[in-house]
Amino acid sequence: MTLFRQLIIIITTLFLVVFVGTFFVSVNNTRAFLSSQLQSHAQDAATSLGLSLSPHAADNDLITMTSMVDAMFDSGYYREIRVVAMDEKPLVERTLPVIIEDVPHWFIKLVPLETPLGEALVMAGWQQAGTVEVRSNPGIAYAKLWRDSIGMFWWLFSAAIITLGLGWIILKIVLRPLRNLEIQAEAICRREYPVQEKMPWTRELRSFVQAMNRMVIKVRDMFEEQARAMEKMRAQAYMDSVTGLGNRRHFEAQLQNRINNPEQFAGGALFLLELKSFKEYNDRHGYQAGDDLLRQATALLANIASTHPDSFCARLGGADFAMLIPNIDATEAVIIAKQLAESLQSLHEGGMTDSMEVGNTGIALYHGQDSIFKFLSEADMALRTAQAQGGNAWHLETPEQSAQTELAGAQNWSTFLNEVITQRRITLLFQPVKNCVSENILHYEVLLRLMGNNGQLLSAGVFMPYVNRLSLHRELDRLVVSETMERMKPDSAREIPDIAINLSAESAHDAAFADWLCEKLGKNPEIASKLIFEVTEYGATKNLDSIRSLIDKVSLAGAKFSLDHFGRGFSSFGYLSSLKIHYLKVDGSYIHGIDQDKDDQFFVDAVIKIAHGLDIEVIAESVETQAEWKTLQELNVYGLQGYLIGEPAALP
Repeated sequence: MTLFRQLIIIITTLFLVVFVGTFFVSVNNTRAFLSSQLQSHAQDAATSLGLSLSPHAADNDLITMTSMVDAMFDSGYYREIRVVAMDEKPLVERTLPVIIEDVPHWFIKLVPLETPLGEALVMAGWQQAGTVEVRSNPGIAYAKLWRDSIGMFWWLFSAAIITLGLGWIILKIVLRPLRNLEIQAEAICRREYPVQEKMPWTRELRSFVQAMNRMVIKVRDMFEEQARAMEKMRAQAYMDSVTGLGNRRHFEAQLQNRINNPEQFAGGALFLLELKSFKEYNDRHGYQAGDDLLRQATALLANIASTHPDSFCARLGGADFAMLIPNIDATEAVIIAKQLAESLQSLHEGGMTDSMEVGNTGIALYHGQDSIFKFLSEADMALRTAQAQGGNAWHLETPEQSAQTELAGAQNWSTFLNEVITQRRITLLFQPVKNCVSENILHYEVLLRLMGNNGQLLSAGVFMPYVNRLSLHRELDRLVVSETMERMKPDSAREIPDIAINLSAESAHDAAFADWLCEKLGKNPEIASKLIFEVTEYGATKNLDSIRSLIDKVSLAGAKFSLDHFGRGFSSFGYLSSLKIHYLKVDGSYIHGIDQDKDDQFFVDAVIKIAHGLDIEVIAESVETQAEWKTLQELNVYGLQGYLIGEPAALP
């Protein structure tokens, strides 16, 4: 019960007590006054009548005495008049039944009026001839008491209503800061940090609001300070200080994680770029000019990588750069190589280099079977071949026949994928996510497979390049959501754990897709409460406003939201406080070999502390060894996912 309601109840109770007490005191005082008036009225009438009857009593004139009694009695103000002789024999006796009009019977019983007896002597000369007894009629007194009581009731009732109304308004004004404090506290729970600008005029409440504001600012500063410290640590461990790209360590960890996860990376191209004669350039122009040249080369690579989702660049050391672009074939790799060569030429034309021969590029293609060592060796061999060909040359370490074969296959992908979507020919596998300590299943993540023409299941890493090229993300995402919800019938939805569905960045940022999704969830509330939607960190940070809108909509429908592959890029962690997500999945590049890497352990530990401060549970991806599992347990990770935890399979 709210404080406002409690105060209203207390004040109302006090007013009720005062009202009832005042009313009964007033009624009782009026009754006492009327009783006194009846006593006085009866006694005055008896005295007056006694004096009037005395001369006639001396003459023993009973007729006149009777006439005088009748004259007084007929006025209607008396219920009884008796003239009694000394021997107690009634000489004259008149009695009027008491008739009380317009006064409820219950009121008469509740508030009885006494009718006292008025007595006076009737004298015959110097001797007593008898007595006069008079009782007043209480009917008029009851009518007056009833009218006065009704008037008093409505006056007190009106005064109470007006006073309570004014009290309600005053309490609303006085307690408004408390409501604002409640809203402020709820906002903190939603990971927002509002500060109240308007101070209440009540001293105690003003002190309370000021203390709350100080706490909000302190919590916000603590979160920002922790996020900055974590970003600084990550930059020192994984980022090149000159270019802002990932360093060799980050590159190798990312590449190893991609190769170890064919579900995410089934193919792509690795570009190795080396600027020519960089050491001599540094000697001639100084280190500042050398750093500027490195930053210009970084901008060229970043510009190309930005058009390809989930790609990343790194500086391997000196003037050596690497760029991994997933889900492209030889034809696209050749186009990018030519674009990169032209961009290198523009550095010389812009006066950044002394020679027209700026650098060389070597390209190797990955087809899902090579080891990381072989992949890097092929790229390095392609780079040496390009250097032998001359300035700004590039070389693709792939036979021309292979490129033609891929090109021919790409022409059939459009027909194949459209048939899959139209005929709903998809296979869904489910990989478990387990609690790190209890090993209970937290939820399953949906993994999409397509049935190839030869009957073999194709993983996402194989067909996603062509989904990207043909812009079929939304259609495929709708199909996966519909098929998953179809399997989660209301009868069985209560019996299985939650299901996580990955959404592409294109779908997540599309307003029409969000409306379709929310409409579908609204029609199936029991299933909606079992669903978790995941978007990669890279995809989410492209447009935080649309992601916030999507999260709010699916949360309103009862579903949860998760951020996937967290830490793969170098985005600021400050945005986490503005996203109402339930889970955060740390990228596998930080999990692989975490039992032997203190920096990775420190990073994951910092992520967990920040996430727990925001009521977000942390899940580790790509867990492959028992040693990694044990280390993650010590770091208090909430959940685990990987082939050690469970392989993708049909839903149990």
